[in-house]
This record gives sequence, C-alpha cells and structure tokens, in this order.
Amino acid sequence: MGGGQDMPEQIANLGPAFVSLEQAAALIPDGAEVALGGRMQMEPVALARALARLGRRGLRLVTAPGGGLGVDLLIGAGCVASVESPQIVLNEFGQAPNFRREVQAGSVRVLDQV
Repeated sequence: MGGGQDMPEQIANLGPAFVSLEQAAALIPDGAEVALGGRMQMEPVALARALARLGRRGLRLVTAPGGGLGVDLLIGAGCVASVESPQIVLNEFGQAPNFRREVQAGSVRVLDQV
C-alpha cells in the first residue's frame, strides 16, 4: 500500500513515545555524543544527574548556545571526554569550576565553536 496508508500501524509498532528519565539515560552508552542546550534556564540537569549516577564515561558533549550547570556536573563526575561549545558558564556566577579545573588539567578536550 502506498501513500502512507500503513502509517498508523508503523507508529503503533514504535512503542511508547515517552520513557522515564532513567530509561532515557540508560539509552546513552559510554562514549556517546550528547547534545545539551538551554544554558541555565532550560538545561536538562536531571538527565545530567541520571547519567552521572549511571557512571557514564567518555561522553562527547555538544552544547548550543552554551553549557551550564548540567555540563559542569557531568565534567565534575568524570563523565566527559570532550566538550564542543562556545562557552561553559554559570551565568552571573562566572565560569563553571569543574570545566575550568578539568580543562586546565588536560582531562577534558575542548572543541571551540566560535
């Protein structure tokens, strides 16, 4: 059958549209490239905490327009291998401390987006 007539059956076979936070985090393996956004206002910090609790390692983070608390949390937990971002800051509180420390130590590679 053409013209998308089978689409409802295909959609029904996809499974649930929503999963728990823990289920979503479990889908992200070690070494995955993970895109995070929202800076401090809408950043998925709960997802970052779930990934840290799972002990994920070697994550490659990509942020837009920049990273904030969630990115710094993942870096502090030792989950991150690299960050591609124009900036990682905690807004009026300045540069993210875990980010600064680990970059200076050479533990996290920075790929500049500027």
